[in-house]
Parts: sequence; C-alpha cells; structure tokens
Amino acid sequence: MADNNNNSTSPAHAYLPAYRFLLDFDNAIAGSFKSVSGIGNKQDVIEFKLGGDKSVRRKPGRVTFNNIVLERGLSQNEDLAKWRQEIINGDDSRRSGAVVFLNQEGEEQARYNFYRAWPVSWEGPGLTAGSSDMAIEKVELAVEWAEFSKS
Repeated sequence: MADNNNNSTSPAHAYLPAYRFLLDFDNAIAGSFKSVSGIGNKQDVIEFKLGGDKSVRRKPGRVTFNNIVLERGLSQNEDLAKWRQEIINGDDSRRSGAVVFLNQEGEEQARYNFYRAWPVSWEGPGLTAGSSDMAIEKVELAVEWAEFSKS
C-alpha cells in the first residue's frame, strides 16, 4: 500500500505557504522581512476599430509592474534607509532581486524576479509610549520589469 503522508500532489502540498519566503538582492539574502506585498503586474488594453466594424477590437498594450512593499523590524541594519537616501541624493542606484517562495521543508519552489528596482519611499516606525509593539520599517520599491517562475 502506498504511503500517502509524503504525497507531493496532496492538497496540503499543492500550495505554497505565504509565510515562508526570502528576499534576495543581487544574489545575497537581504535579511528577514515580516511581509512582502505588491507582487504582480497589469497590462493596458488598447481599443480600436477597423473599417466598418460595429464592435471595438482590443489588443494588449503596455505592461506595468506593481510596486513591491517590504516590511521588517527596525534593526541596526540601515541598508534600506541608506539606499533610499542615495536615491534622494540623485544617485540612480537600482538593484535587481527576487522574492523566493519556500515550501514547508524550506526548499525553493518559485521566485518572483524583479529588475532595476529603486526605493520610492521609506517609512520609519510609528512610536507609541508604553507600547510593546516591534518598531517596523517599510520600503516601497518601483520595479521596471519582473517575472514569476517555478523551480
């Protein structure tokens, strides 16, 4: 009888968890992040008519990629704030990277590669006296191109 506990096609293994990911910048792990959002893209629709057509035809237009928003606990590591400051100072410091999706065993299953990204905003933590919440920093990256691939 087959062992169904390790069946990789079972419903439990069919989906990737949203809590197991890494952020890779220029082929180096960029640290631990609490959340990543904005993975995706959108394509314009170009409408046009040909000759005596009574209906509008449609074709694909330009593709835009969503900004990626990263959040992590504020730490001694100042790389995101420094990178933002470089952009503010006029340095066109763009980086490529990837959000790497891991399965339950910690193995890479997919990745969202992004190219020529730069921080359009950096936000430090909100502070509240008497709170025990973790201080969170947030950075938003503009992305020129991206692609999703499975391992």
